Amino acid sequence: MEGTHPVITRRDWMVPVALTLLGVAEVLTVDGLPRLWGIATVLVPCALLVGRRLLPLVFATLSALAVVQSDRTGIPEDALTTPLLVLFAACFALGRHVPAWWKGAAAVAVVDLTVHWGYGVHAPPLADWLWVAGLTFVPWFFGRMVRTHAGQSALLEVRSRQLVEEQRHVAERAVADERRRIARELHDVIAHSVSVMVVQAGAARELLGHDDAGVARSLEEIQRSGRSALGETGRMLGLLREEEDTDVAPQPCAADIPRLVDGFRASGLDVRLLMAGSTEGLPAGLDLSLYRIVEEGLTNALKHTPGAHVGVSYRRRAEQVDVVLESASGGAPRLPAGGHGLVGMRERVALFGGSFTAGPTDEGGFVVDVQMPLGEPA
Repeated sequence: MEGTHPVITRRDWMVPVALTLLGVAEVLTVDGLPRLWGIATVLVPCALLVGRRLLPLVFATLSALAVVQSDRTGIPEDALTTPLLVLFAACFALGRHVPAWWKGAAAVAVVDLTVHWGYGVHAPPLADWLWVAGLTFVPWFFGRMVRTHAGQSALLEVRSRQLVEEQRHVAERAVADERRRIARELHDVIAHSVSVMVVQAGAARELLGHDDAGVARSLEEIQRSGRSALGETGRMLGLLREEEDTDVAPQPCAADIPRLVDGFRASGLDVRLLMAGSTEGLPAGLDLSLYRIVEEGLTNALKHTPGAHVGVSYRRRAEQVDVVLESASGGAPRLPAGGHGLVGMRERVALFGGSFTAGPTDEGGFVVDVQMPLGEPA
């Protein structure tokens, strides 16, 4: 890792190389300068600048000191512009990469004192103090601003990742809870089918040898209940979790949807119901799921779009059952697309291999469209 084994990266040497090329070109184009010393004046501080991120307090300070001492080589301080840019970069690095602000500020102050007292101890004019401080502390200040902004951005990124992770866990828990609830309901359906098989088997035994037609009817009912229980068992295998359930009330079904709608009307929800097709003979698990889907959709409408006009449509066709719930809120809040109720609906529909879509309408309402196949489970 970079923090354990410091290495020079592309961002470390790109700026120093660019400043070196610019400085060498400037030295070669200015008349009257000693070429060797001029190139050294540019090359040495730029080379030190490469290590400004790894050891900023050392390399950035030495780079700045090399710039301010360049006049000792016989190069006039106003002859070249590139060293001034190197000084800006070094002071900026002291603000950007030194963790403690006071250490970076102290290093810049040392550079300033070196400028003023390089030729003896004396008190320079105030204008000179301000000029040198402006050349060094202003880049340092901008470096501190960039460091602060980068720290805040990194913190926000960490918090954002944590929030995404928490939301993922919440969604997973919602799916798991919904699957447990569905599994418990399917358990009740299977228990009912098995109970019917036991009763019919007892009846067939009593009628054996006396009423062959009655025995045949009992055996047909046992066969139908067995197939239903087998199908629901296959669906429950992927959902079943260890959880106790003491609820022994009979499970609702699609035939109870009108009674359910009446209950929501009594709660103040404006609901319009359209039932097209029979609710008889539906597979037990699918029958229960259709009721739960309508119940969850109306609950969401009552909770998230108070005062909405909700339309519920049940339509049974030859091979599938279609259920559509549409709310026209007229400006009221829409259903949240990530709500746990929608997660439960989606899980129920996926369990039977159906189709589920949900989303806002152009008029500002919300629609849930469910298509459940009626084929026998494999």
